[in-house]
Amino acid sequence: MSKTRWRQFIGKYDFPAHLFVLFDIAVGHLSTFFWTLQTKLLLRFLGCSYGRNLRVDGRVIIRVARRSAIRFGQNVAINSRTGSNLVGRTNPTILHCMGNGQITFGDNSGCSFAVLSSKSSIRIGKHVKIGGNARIYDHDFHPVDHLARRDPQQDRTQGKSAPTVIGDDVLIGANAIILKGVAVGDRSIVGAGAVVSLKDIPPDSLVAGNPARIVRSLRAERP
Repeated sequence: MSKTRWRQFIGKYDFPAHLFVLFDIAVGHLSTFFWTLQTKLLLRFLGCSYGRNLRVDGRVIIRVARRSAIRFGQNVAINSRTGSNLVGRTNPTILHCMGNGQITFGDNSGCSFAVLSSKSSIRIGKHVKIGGNARIYDHDFHPVDHLARRDPQQDRTQGKSAPTVIGDDVLIGANAIILKGVAVGDRSIVGAGAVVSLKDIPPDSLVAGNPARIVRSLRAERP
């Protein structure tokens, strides 16, 4: 650390907060080193691909049915340890591909404690930020027909599925839920706690609420 950065660090906190911050930094580096290595080995074992500078802080639960079901671009970051993002963790990050489901992360994207579950396809664009405890599902976990839900086999297999696409530079707020068939346009923002079933969200949109609706266009606010 340079002298300038060190002076900035000293001035930012009141003693003894510096000691706790330094401890958290050290723990974060060790955790990231270990869990990144562990996740890379698991991805290779499962036939999944990842680009340069994958960073994983905390245990990620990965379940796939097919090889190559998960693909990470360059510079993907995943937070899955409580201390890695203090937004408040309810679960570790979970990446779940059933049947022929696929999950793809574009370059420079990341998530914190998110759950992604795919039977079809979930495609995350570039420079996407997925907030704490967000959920993205491209399928229904159960069918609408109550008789089908009575039968375990039909209950597992008859839920509807449709590809879900998140465009480039999208921000997804904490605890948001994005459902099957949704396409979020580039540069859009999904508000915290929103439940999104709108099929086509135009680029540069602010979406919020349950059920989510388009609150306003962000196009006029772009520089």
